Amino acid sequence: MNEYKPVHRVAIVGTGTIGASWATHYLARGFDVTATDPAPAAEEALRSYVAAAWDAAATLGAEPGASPDRLRFTADMRQAVADADFVQENAPERPELKVKLFTDIDDATPPDSIIASSSSGITMSVIQAECRHPERTLIGHPFNPPHIMPLVEVVGGTKTAPETIRDAMSFYAAIGKKPIHLKKELPGHVANRLQAALYREVVH
Repeated sequence: MNEYKPVHRVAIVGTGTIGASWATHYLARGFDVTATDPAPAAEEALRSYVAAAWDAAATLGAEPGASPDRLRFTADMRQAVADADFVQENAPERPELKVKLFTDIDDATPPDSIIASSSSGITMSVIQAECRHPERTLIGHPFNPPHIMPLVEVVGGTKTAPETIRDAMSFYAAIGKKPIHLKKELPGHVANRLQAALYREVVH
């Protein structure tokens, strides 16, 4: 990756609550968004979520030309990411699933696109293990719901290029996020670990 590639098209892989909220945020910020999820009723659920969340997302900062109508959906993951400048992955937290999924996303996207995972518990060093271009992969872990909460934890893996971190930080900041670069990989990153410790104390 030589220079920062402007982002025009975003792909959302996995459209559960986190993915749907990310989709809403990217749409409100004026991007063309293509989403994909293998679940049978995924498209209907996604469009319902975006419609319900749109006013809140738009109030926080909609760009001119932003519209829920710029959302496309396909069940074909490779087709969804084929022209993406930035991919935000939100699949279930299972290491073997993430490794396979990232290998497939890496194979199907333009080689200069950034691939981010919303994973809260699996490190990027694990997820990127079998990618051909692991240097453009990283964690972009949001707080729920992403279209409201600004914090994003950005963490690279052992094979992530420094410029990927730099470009992802710049991109997230440009779309109204507060990205924090974590320089050490830890399962659960920082905020979730602190939250878990606080929760244990409350229970105790």
